[in-house]
Amino acid sequence: MADESTIYEQQYTADNYSEGFHDFKLLKTTARASLYLAFKAGKRFLIKTTKDNTEQQNKMLHREYELSIGCDHPHLIHIYTIEESLPFGTGLVMEYIEGRTLDKYLSEKPSKKERNRIFAELLSAVGYLHKRGVIHNDLKPENILITHADNSLKLIDFGLADSDTEYALRTLGCTHRYASPELLAQSREINARSDIYSIGVLMREIFGNRHRRIAERCCRENAIERYGNISALQAAWQNRNRPQKMLLGAVLATIFVLPFAHLGYNKLTEQDEMREREQLFQQIECDVEHIYAITADSISRAVYYEFANNHILSFCEELTKYQSEHIASIADAELNTLATNVYIHTLNKYHNQLWEQTNALPMMYKSDLSIAELNFYDSLLKERKPYRSYQAK
Repeated sequence: MADESTIYEQQYTADNYSEGFHDFKLLKTTARASLYLAFKAGKRFLIKTTKDNTEQQNKMLHREYELSIGCDHPHLIHIYTIEESLPFGTGLVMEYIEGRTLDKYLSEKPSKKERNRIFAELLSAVGYLHKRGVIHNDLKPENILITHADNSLKLIDFGLADSDTEYALRTLGCTHRYASPELLAQSREINARSDIYSIGVLMREIFGNRHRRIAERCCRENAIERYGNISALQAAWQNRNRPQKMLLGAVLATIFVLPFAHLGYNKLTEQDEMREREQLFQQIECDVEHIYAITADSISRAVYYEFANNHILSFCEELTKYQSEHIASIADAELNTLATNVYIHTLNKYHNQLWEQTNALPMMYKSDLSIAELNFYDSLLKERKPYRSYQAK
């Protein structure tokens, strides 16, 4: 979360502390929370606690845990658990990320390609939240980390996120510059379009005047005039250069192609069809790879074979849904067959890799578990929830 040199001197000792965390170091204090670096079993963790440890703030911290614990996405910070008896009170335990905030990353003047990738990762993370019915409500550079290791985006801080609009209104504390008009007005109709407004503001900071048409639509005062959801915004983003390409194509056609159109029409048509096919096949491979990457990341944290097997079932379900929505709808029979072959080939490659990853995990020896532990893990498996360690009450 921060460079070691910026850590404050305040520390808590781990004397007689039963939870195993030690060497607490205060990293940062915000208007609503304090962030600590802590160690346990040789690993670093980030712990978020409330600033004043009041009952209302602790309720918000528990609400953040409830919303984020089920999330499993490569560009969302991973939440492990919530601890009630830390030296400074209740704390949310999450992965520690070596990185810098989006604004500091942009000050390094990354390339256009890197900016495009970072923005696509942001859309992916927010889209995942929206599909789970969660609105972030506080998208801003301070809540977007870029890792030092590979410049990958991580979206953090669910303190204002909620799937219950009225609850979000009662705890409003968002940053005005990035907040939508309806969020600032405490409207009861806060939905995905509110986060899309914030994304539009971020677009201007990431790209300047480039892609102005998309950013302006995101930032319309009237929420109805914005993109309806992240999928619509992603489609606009993917087609962002299409008008320029069409204009360039028209100019070239007027100058060079039209005089010889009767000689090369069939060949050009064939080339266009081949290009479209290649783009379709590449998109299928990319989509399957994306679903695989999310599943592989989930399995890496599954600990036991049984939980990893659940992730593989989810992988198969996601691909079945993808096949019915994107491939089965291809009307051309020949193209449908070719696309299906590409899909099956890619699926088999990644499916085998997931099984190899899963088979490397140990089975859960249920005979070694207490009844309470067994019931706890069985409920997680039955409800297809990700693995988390049993905490005795």
